[in-house]
Amino acid sequence: MVLIISFYRSLLKDLETFLKANFPGIAVEKAYHDVDGLKKIEEDFKYDLIISDWDSYGYVNGLTILKKIRSNPAIKETPLVIITEKQDKESVLACVKAAVTGFITKPALSQTIDEKTFNEKLRPYIEKISQKAEEV
Repeated sequence: MVLIISFYRSLLKDLETFLKANFPGIAVEKAYHDVDGLKKIEEDFKYDLIISDWDSYGYVNGLTILKKIRSNPAIKETPLVIITEKQDKESVLACVKAAVTGFITKPALSQTIDEKTFNEKLRPYIEKISQKAEEV
């Protein structure tokens, strides 16, 4: 199961649509706020991949989510990909130090992820999840 956390409803919808179109049967949950995302994670952890926006006007803080996941021994190995417009060295290093799995930089004016970026950054994780679902 994939959890997508983003304040941008268009990004949530686009990612979910793309995942379901290309990987039928994949389960996707969405959270609009980091508090909701963390609640879902802590209540009943069942995610094979988490995709989180870095920061969306105070609603989502992907770095905080990443640090909380990495500090929990039960879920610290869960792949987490951060999506952001931030391109500064400090932001990238903060994610790397916190053991981010992947880092996707959005085009400055777009909230969507293009297919090339998806294939490079997310497809390997999604394929593993799809294979796992088929085995069950």
